[in-house]
Amino acid sequence: MYKVKIIGAGSIGNHLAQACRRMGWEVTVVDADQKALLRMKTDIYPTRYGAWDEGITLVSADKQPRGGFDIIMVGTSPHVRMKVALEALKEKPKVLQLEKPLAAPFDPALKEFVSAYRVQKHTAVIVGYDHAVAKSINRVVELLVAGAIGEVLTLDVEFREHWQGIFKAHPWLKGPQDTYLGYWKKGGGASGEHSHALHLWQYLAKIAGLGVWKKVAPIFKVEKDGAAEYDSIATFSFETDKGYVGRVVQDVVTQPTRKWARVQGRDGFIEWYCGGHPTGDAIKWAGKDGEVKEEIFSKKRPDDFFQETLHIADILALSVADALNFFSFVPILSHKLQTLNDV
Repeated sequence: MYKVKIIGAGSIGNHLAQACRRMGWEVTVVDADQKALLRMKTDIYPTRYGAWDEGITLVSADKQPRGGFDIIMVGTSPHVRMKVALEALKEKPKVLQLEKPLAAPFDPALKEFVSAYRVQKHTAVIVGYDHAVAKSINRVVELLVAGAIGEVLTLDVEFREHWQGIFKAHPWLKGPQDTYLGYWKKGGGASGEHSHALHLWQYLAKIAGLGVWKKVAPIFKVEKDGAAEYDSIATFSFETDKGYVGRVVQDVVTQPTRKWARVQGRDGFIEWYCGGHPTGDAIKWAGKDGEVKEEIFSKKRPDDFFQETLHIADILALSVADALNFFSFVPILSHKLQTLNDV
């Protein structure tokens, strides 16, 4: 049985704890806020999953155990994550999982963490872009590897979702001004919260042989509401080192939600729809024969995080190439800065 420490008892900490317990792992959750620990035990966890799990140990940050964990997961806000991650790295877990977005823009601790990570040999660091390990995305990858749509010509990814859903999951927050989400400098806004799209573009482009982005043209719609300052819409156009062109759109205003990707090939296409069916995700694709096929991948929200823990188990068993590798995420953060730095 693996031992897991989860730092942060907020919404993501609950998701990760439930997924780890579903794996049969031993779980300790740490938070500096006693109210957050109490809310996890009496409200969030039992409301989401039916009952509190007495197998979860809750500990205040000043009394947290250090060392001896196989996995440490950092589910804090992005603007404090790197400092926490540096301390976690010293504990030498086998896997250190950092939630997304990786860090706040301009955080000097990110460079410090990268330097520390490069010289150590004990820990694999991953970032929690869990859609990349969803069953539906795994199927998209299978089709691309098999050459089902021929040479890939272009790729588009959109994560467009009004953030009212986020605040429904965090009823103790009145709005974006009460959390890092309302401040792009803390890692919030559309470019941070929905950066799944940036990651999926990069991941699928690599699989499809499109290369890596060389030129990026970002545009942000920046909103100022009292103290809050965030990008409500973020768009990115890419040209890769192999001359291919693609696009990403992320926003916190779209209703109903659209989380979608399209891979256009010379002989056909693949479209991925997150939540595109009442029972889960869907893909539609066609090859050279032109026949459009639809495949459904049943899931519920907790399954997204369970897939991530399955991926971690595979990493620990050395049986999988890591789709969530840490160094694939630093470019995602850098492209957020190119335009927001001028705000």
